[in-house]
Amino acid sequence: MIEAALLCLALNLYHEGAKEEPLPGLFAIAQVTLNRAQRNPDKVCEVVQEYKQFSWTLRPPKVEEGPAWRRAQDVAKLSLSTNDFTGGATHFAAIYVNPYWKSDMTILGQWGSHIFYKQKRKK
Repeated sequence: MIEAALLCLALNLYHEGAKEEPLPGLFAIAQVTLNRAQRNPDKVCEVVQEYKQFSWTLRPPKVEEGPAWRRAQDVAKLSLSTNDFTGGATHFAAIYVNPYWKSDMTILGQWGSHIFYKQKRKK
């Protein structure tokens, strides 16, 4: 199952920014995916493929072999054994996007060109 988790995580990283995102941002995207999977590798593919959670999955583009794909694979491997530094982020959006769901979220920080969030605690 680890191999499947690595592939799904690498695909998500590749399509969510491996070409242009700085490493801290790419690692933060990986943490969101892992946090949604409750850090369970057996759930990573399910999380990545969940309908409308990651826009690239609606029309999966082709992966081109090269530096961005290798980078995504390397970050995926390292992320499986990296502690979550985001504070439990479960969502992210590019800095130029104003997501409709952000009023229900707490902003945790910005890494790279994305802002990272988690669900606000209910009172």
